[in-house]
Amino acid sequence: MAATLDVMTASPAALGVLRTLVKGALGAEEGRPAEPVSLGEVAPHDLLEVIGRHRVSDVLRTHADALGLPREITSVMDAWRQRNQQRLMLQTLETVRAVRLLDEHGIDVLVFKGQALAVQTTGQYDARGPGDIDLLVAPGKVADAHRVLKAAGWALHAYGQIEPEMWAWGHVNRWGSALTYIGAGGDVDLHWRFEPLRGAHPEFAELWPRRELVEIGGAQVATLSPRDALGHLAGHREGWTWMRTLIDLRRLARDPAVFDGGLRAPAAVSLAVARETVGLPVGVPPRIHAQLDRVPAAVLDRARANHSVSNPSTYSGGSGGHFRHHVASSRNPGDLGRAVVVLALPAHAALPIRSRTAWTGVPSALRLRFGNLVRALLGRVRRDAPCVEQPAPVA
Repeated sequence: MAATLDVMTASPAALGVLRTLVKGALGAEEGRPAEPVSLGEVAPHDLLEVIGRHRVSDVLRTHADALGLPREITSVMDAWRQRNQQRLMLQTLETVRAVRLLDEHGIDVLVFKGQALAVQTTGQYDARGPGDIDLLVAPGKVADAHRVLKAAGWALHAYGQIEPEMWAWGHVNRWGSALTYIGAGGDVDLHWRFEPLRGAHPEFAELWPRRELVEIGGAQVATLSPRDALGHLAGHREGWTWMRTLIDLRRLARDPAVFDGGLRAPAAVSLAVARETVGLPVGVPPRIHAQLDRVPAAVLDRARANHSVSNPSTYSGGSGGHFRHHVASSRNPGDLGRAVVVLALPAHAALPIRSRTAWTGVPSALRLRFGNLVRALLGRVRRDAPCVEQPAPVA
């Protein structure tokens, strides 16, 4: 019998079968015939759980018959696909609406991940499934984009309804990278950089001239170049959490031109994880494979462990994990300094603060962050404390 899934970890056997299935489906995308995959002792429920968690049902369903998946699994994936199609239709409409609104106000915008990446890598808008609408604008255009989105019906979450005149707005824009806007047809993640470290990725001014155009919902929208898309995904701190991201890396790697100029260390690590988990296409240059061969085995072991975690927020190890990622991504002393500041007072710590000045905003944010850290620490101590039998009452 397959191992029972708890709230934290997935069955290793189910994950092993999923990796084999995904490799077969991606090989079929690349022109090789898919072959049936034995599920062994893995129960359908366990396999469906990891398929859903890693967001790969749309990848597998296209080749499910050739892969030999039983009807009790494909019928569930069919229901997922029908539900996803409804969400994708709304996402298409809202993506085009957001881009047109920003364009009408003179704001250049790049659509990345999501449908733009699906079209860019497969020609199909639904190849990745639904998600948020990720937009990237220049840092100097964030306030303008905020007003446009807000006027069009998108709203910041109640937890962080900040405005440009507040202290928190400046702190988030300086030390953060994105704000999330809730919408009836689709949520928008408005980015002005990919992550808090400015040296970790190219700035918008570098990315915009290299943009590509893809068609979404009958409209031409700008997205990242394939090389920039690979650099972003491979350097992203959540890149090991879902197999869908590793699938994106494999699809982007089908174009050898994405490797012109080599890979930075963080990107090489993620691509090594992709090679280990979902494989890479045959056209990847030997020099890239040689670079991936130098990634320590311990890193790949940690990636395999991350795939077993149910809650993606646990993947990074909390603030400490983010800090280690920022240090590894730093390219200069300025990045290291920013990593320390982001650890002490990250952008999200400012979101609940409504102060207009730093004189009151900074102390309030620090008090809130310290209190949250203490509560989290105490909660962990209580969870880890051994169970001690209480003495029997004295008669």
